[in-house]
Amino acid sequence: MTLPDSLPPSPGRPLRVLHLTGTLDRGGVESWLVNLLGQVRPTEARMDLLVVSPDPRPGDLDRLVWGLGGRVFQAPSTRRPLAFVAALRRHLREYGPYDVIHSHIHHFGGLALLVARLAGVPVRVATSHLDSRREDAAAGRGRRLYLRAMEAALGAGVTHRLAVSAEAAAALFGPRWREWGTRLVTLGVNLDAVRAARGEADTTRRELGLPSGEPVIGHVGQFRPQKNHSFLLDVFAAYLERHGPAQLLLVGDGAERSGIEARVRELGLKGCVHLVGSRPDVPRLLWAMDVFVFPSTHEGLSLALLEAQAAGLPAVVSDGVPLDRRMRLEAVEVLGLAQKPAVWADAVARALARGRAVPETLDFDIARTSRELLTFYAQAAWQTERRSP
Repeated sequence: MTLPDSLPPSPGRPLRVLHLTGTLDRGGVESWLVNLLGQVRPTEARMDLLVVSPDPRPGDLDRLVWGLGGRVFQAPSTRRPLAFVAALRRHLREYGPYDVIHSHIHHFGGLALLVARLAGVPVRVATSHLDSRREDAAAGRGRRLYLRAMEAALGAGVTHRLAVSAEAAAALFGPRWREWGTRLVTLGVNLDAVRAARGEADTTRRELGLPSGEPVIGHVGQFRPQKNHSFLLDVFAAYLERHGPAQLLLVGDGAERSGIEARVRELGLKGCVHLVGSRPDVPRLLWAMDVFVFPSTHEGLSLALLEAQAAGLPAVVSDGVPLDRRMRLEAVEVLGLAQKPAVWADAVARALARGRAVPETLDFDIARTSRELLTFYAQAAWQTERRSP
């Protein structure tokens, strides 16, 4: 695909895009949206973000979005679907017209895109960022009815289907996702930011109080059940028992944090587990780590893992984390979550023995992938405009 410098849908005005996202805390998709805004020229596109959540509230990244020329709006709780529908229709009328509405909110996005269709938004995109099939298969009757309703709404409202991995595509669009024309896309990470922090490892370790001479096992992710922090603590405890002193660095925040803090105390790990919260300097923290451990129960395509790869970290991940052939697969060991923590601990030791190997290139640069996405938007809007009577 040719990537032009500018491709608006019509002469003389920028593309108008509305992204639907969760609360703008420092998560993978949310951080990607901020990076995307930093790459797009205001003469090419103007992007608004609508927070769609069961408990909508201001997030850590709201001010950054406004500073980059975007706007953040809060929708009513998804627990009040009628109020949500009315508010979305009002937003599209008052702040539009939008050329593109792009949902990043998984199943509930089906309802939003159907509303957008009825409101006349021409390009309606759904991206699946998550492999939720295990959770969906275990859903109760009420949840199954909800999923079927959202599937029907999505089918009626969407014009373009995207996914970050085949697993994520199957979760949102079903086993026939290829037949629907679903495209696999790369979101990208800010490689320049990761590379710029390379020389700060020693300084960062001192700031964090990490003792010299001990390996640092790292993890980046919000504190929620999917990220499996409790199992990670068991792995770390097994590592200390089998391989000697080490430090565990946990970057992120969320509802599960207090429970994890209690588990740290229960295991007697308080002196060597560092919970540093939600941080804007994740690239610096990656260089303070020696190995990246990611035991998620499920993912789409992890942007945290991509950033870890950019920093050259060897990784041990669960088989619930999809991998891309363009990754440095030789630097990743995959284990099942049914394996005992001791098995994971030995894999961490092997990863530490392999050591860090910083890649010269990595095919996940936000500077390139943002151009691809903008071109996709513009081409979709132009094709829709051509089809209009």
